[in-house]
Amino acid sequence: MGRWNELSDAFSKVVERHRQAQGLSKTELASRAGLHQTYVGLLEKGDRSPSVDTAQAIAKGLGLRLSDLIKEAEGSLSGEA
Repeated sequence: MGRWNELSDAFSKVVERHRQAQGLSKTELASRAGLHQTYVGLLEKGDRSPSVDTAQAIAKGLGLRLSDLIKEAEGSLSGEA
């Protein structure tokens, strides 16, 4: 499946890690991001890959920059994180 699926999976784990570190429920993050809580759950399980706009909304909901989330996900693939 290639690097894209690996990056998408890594992004999902980064989102979950940040959500939990902030003490947010999936429902709270979904509300902040303007998404449905089911979508956040599916994303974190790796069953959904967000569009750029959705990823941006998630980052904003976490109070983070999308570029930072992507960088962290990329770093986890190369063993940097």
